[in-house]
Amino acid sequence: MRHQVGLLSRLLLRRHTFRSYTKEEISAHNTRTDCWVIIKDKVYDVTSYVEEHPGGDAILNNAGGDSTEGFFGPQHGFRVFEIIEDFCIGELNHS
Repeated sequence: MRHQVGLLSRLLLRRHTFRSYTKEEISAHNTRTDCWVIIKDKVYDVTSYVEEHPGGDAILNNAGGDSTEGFFGPQHGFRVFEIIEDFCIGELNHS
């Protein structure tokens, strides 16, 4: 239930639009209170999930950078692949 309420809040309060971000822009969001990550060239604002993350502060290991390898590790169950899409705010700009 807690996750469902948090998910609803995130969806209702989302203020970012889907767009393209550079690595430099993403790297500025590297703290517990402002946490973005890159996973397979998509950009996710996971700030609102940091405190709920079952793996504790591990979510901060790649804050502001590429978290693809850690995300696809054996610690994550199948459900995480559905949950993460709720946090997607854009894509990585490779130019």
